[in-house]
Amino acid sequence: MTDLDVQEAYRALGARYDDLEALLEWPDERLFRVNEAVSGWSPARHLYHVALSNSRMLKAAELICAGHPMVRPEAALNEAGRRTLAQGRFARGRGKAPESVAPPETVTRADLEKTLARSRKKYAEVKALLPELPARTGGLPHPFMGTLRADEWLRLARVHSDHHLAIIREIDAGTTLPEASE
Repeated sequence: MTDLDVQEAYRALGARYDDLEALLEWPDERLFRVNEAVSGWSPARHLYHVALSNSRMLKAAELICAGHPMVRPEAALNEAGRRTLAQGRFARGRGKAPESVAPPETVTRADLEKTLARSRKKYAEVKALLPELPARTGGLPHPFMGTLRADEWLRLARVHSDHHLAIIREIDAGTTLPEASE
């Protein structure tokens, strides 16, 4: 069992989706601009990555609730997973996204709209599962964080969205913001 308020986690993630959708209103010179001092990706590529990653994270929560054969009977976060979920943020630095969720070199507005719409749809589908999430003790593995329960996948989607939205704000501001204190 967990003490995560899944309703609040779901609402918070929905607010991040609103923030992501607002990026689609940006003019091209802002959305597709790269600021190498901050990231090798443009805001558009970050947006694509977040939408694709969130879809996969929410799908993991669905699979756990459905009792998919790949679900491990007990979830166990590793140290990075425990720290990330406890602090509610990722450590900053230049990481490399798993290839399966890396954005293509060239992303179009149409790509962004399609990927974000699919991700938002998956988000809406997960709402019906919220009452089940806290009771699910099994999990699915994350490439860097251990095996996460369904409710932890939901929380991770919000934490991951926050991480990339902060980077997008830095790119847009044209500066590198200081690290958050530990």
